[in-house]
Amino acid sequence: MRDTTTGVATISVPFATGENATAPLTWAQSVMWGPMQWFGKEANQFNIGRSLVLPAPVAPARLHATLRALVEAHQTLRTRYVERGDQPQQQVAAAGAYDVVVVDDHGDPARVGDELVADLTATAFDHEAEWPLRVGCARDRTDRISAVALVGSHLAFDGWAFNTLTALLLARLADPPAPPAPPAPATGSGAQPLAQAAHQQSAAGRQQSRLGLRHWEQGLSTAPASMFDLPRAATGDQPIERHLLDSTAVTAAATALAARTRTSFSTVLLCLTTLVLTAYNGHRTAVFKLIAGNRLDRDSRDLIALNTLDALLVHPVDGDVDLLTAIRQLHRPAFEAYRRAPCDPAGVRTVVDEVGRRRGLTFDLSAYFNNGHRGSDWATVDPDPGPDRLAELRRDSRYSRLEPLSKSDMRFYVAASNQGDGRCRLGLLVDTAFFPGGLGETVIRGIETLLCAAVTGVVRVAEIADRIGLTPARRGPDWVSTPAGWVRPQAVAELVGEVAGTTAFAEPAADGAITAYVSGPGSPAELHRRVLDALAGRPGLVAPTGYVICGSTPPPGAGPDAWRALPVLARGSGRDG
Repeated sequence: MRDTTTGVATISVPFATGENATAPLTWAQSVMWGPMQWFGKEANQFNIGRSLVLPAPVAPARLHATLRALVEAHQTLRTRYVERGDQPQQQVAAAGAYDVVVVDDHGDPARVGDELVADLTATAFDHEAEWPLRVGCARDRTDRISAVALVGSHLAFDGWAFNTLTALLLARLADPPAPPAPPAPATGSGAQPLAQAAHQQSAAGRQQSRLGLRHWEQGLSTAPASMFDLPRAATGDQPIERHLLDSTAVTAAATALAARTRTSFSTVLLCLTTLVLTAYNGHRTAVFKLIAGNRLDRDSRDLIALNTLDALLVHPVDGDVDLLTAIRQLHRPAFEAYRRAPCDPAGVRTVVDEVGRRRGLTFDLSAYFNNGHRGSDWATVDPDPGPDRLAELRRDSRYSRLEPLSKSDMRFYVAASNQGDGRCRLGLLVDTAFFPGGLGETVIRGIETLLCAAVTGVVRVAEIADRIGLTPARRGPDWVSTPAGWVRPQAVAELVGEVAGTTAFAEPAADGAITAYVSGPGSPAELHRRVLDALAGRPGLVAPTGYVICGSTPPPGAGPDAWRALPVLARGSGRDG
């Protein structure tokens, strides 16, 4: 009913189809489930919203019928996500109703539609009580619908699925309407989440997962423990910065470089992202999670559901080559990473833990890249720009910042999306504990600078920091490079002493090995297990390569020679075998 005092009404749109069904989460839903629980009320930042101003207003009954048809055709729109016995499930309902918020458009459907999206986006979804899509609409003075607001949960939709849904809605509300859609897919169709979950549990799905997990194991065997083994800076209560750069120069330059290197727009941007981060953190190997939304067959392209997974890229950085060579070197590894993304997230977590414990570390995989463009074509204002043209395009670039966040499970995230007018939107999220001051803006503008410079001249990887005015992270002389990344031996000694309940000393070797000396009872194996358990959440720390259990402790302030001279009760790596 209409609230005549506010001009707001709520209309119930019932639906009924099929049978109730329950299934495990799909792999993509499982990947998103954890962050949704971790963020809690702040998970509203994942909501996906869009306001659709209709070409011509339509009768409310037409909108209701269109919405009902879409809900009945697509399981995602009538699914709730619940936790039963510590296992999340998707429950698809055969019948129910959507509550549609209706507001007056006040003669400005675009503005009111945007405001409605903002209102519907403001809170996180209660996935057990709510459908994963919120719907609102604006009506004109004749009570016809002039705009529709849609807000979806990221547990149910990725960008592809949400854009597909909005396109279907617009097409069916067009005048004349689009031709009738084919019959809704049956529950067993591959274009529905329940069928996708069933396939992933099948023998074929398990084999696909095994191949993906093998890729993760091989990559993690050489990956650094963290891309953020850096000294931490002090932060406030909103430490997560978000930067945007809308740029036609990025589109033109990245398109030109993709053509010259015979790679892809995504590879070019991914390469720049890895090189800028490693130029800052001093790493010789980059480890990134790539957001992979593989939709390679008809079923997946038609699937209105979340279909994104984490892909693993572990790639050595060659500082002696130019940028075009670096792009070519990255193309095949990136392709393999995306190809092996489909696998069971529970298996991924097991592999990450097992490889970490085998190597004596805990992985911090919090550097991300996401090419969010739907398709491989980027319309560019100039496919072969010269320096003057690039300079002209860059003058039109628009930099902005979003409101900061109190927390994120990412420390560094670069995303690219196509704005549809030859303009690429680069988004950057950084944790200011590791990127203090104005480093975020330096990074995002630096990517544009490097792309344009590589089109018109030679840019060497070793020059990247100087080219963009990026000051590399400073580590003191007490940091050493190891196969697991950068480590402070003193911090390792403090960790060993913490778990042993005494003081300890850590001695680095030229090959990056670290030997810990500690007094007290126990064996290297027992001490190593306790050290591994204490590593989580401590970037820049690894377990010692070896342990020396001493019979006593030297006087306070004693140097390395005093530790080496102590009687030895046991020594060893602490590893199995």
